[in-house]
Amino acid sequence: MTKQSVWVVTGAAGTLGQALVQRVLEGGDECVAIDRDLKGLEALSDLMQAQGHQPPVIHPIDLVGATLQDLQDTAAAIGEAVGEINHLVHAAGSFKALRPLLHQPPDEWLALTQLGIHAPLFLTQSLLERFSGQAHDSIVWVIDSTPLAQPAHWGGYGLVQQAKAWMAKTLELELGPKGPRVISWQPETFYSPISAQAWPARGQHDFAELAPQIEALMSMVNNES
Repeated sequence: MTKQSVWVVTGAAGTLGQALVQRVLEGGDECVAIDRDLKGLEALSDLMQAQGHQPPVIHPIDLVGATLQDLQDTAAAIGEAVGEINHLVHAAGSFKALRPLLHQPPDEWLALTQLGIHAPLFLTQSLLERFSGQAHDSIVWVIDSTPLAQPAHWGGYGLVQQAKAWMAKTLELELGPKGPRVISWQPETFYSPISAQAWPARGQHDFAELAPQIEALMSMVNNES
């Protein structure tokens, strides 16, 4: 019998995070679902149980307000709940509106950078010793490629995408073959609250489908061609 992989997914109550958690659990793996939306996490857990799947281990935490100690405590709680982990997916994200950089509200800028840069970096640091050490272990950074090519008006959200791409590349070089693999995943834009805010004139069917992209990520993580 193939050993289950253990996943940790941030932003698990969001559009992408929820879809990924469902796919992981439907495939027979275990998952720790992290999000500030406790009701969303509980609804996801109830859905998985209703469908006959193992529910995720839910861990509610507001990454925007999280301190370093909070993130270290989160890593310790994950270790107690599931032991070793195999995959860490940074899927948490937030977006308010397109606006010129000089019009970016300071509190919005600080919240975006905390959620997208500081929290995932320090959570990764705190969880690094929890990885199983197997060859297929991975750290996945979900990156919106649109602001990389067209940075104007994306503000702090755009900075976060640039920073995640840089952190992913840096970790890949620094961890090398002995550490978890680092995967930069840039899905095509799918329908979500973020895409609806950025492109309000588009309808749901004007965006790429998410399910096939989740399958593509699973293939990347599992080293399938």
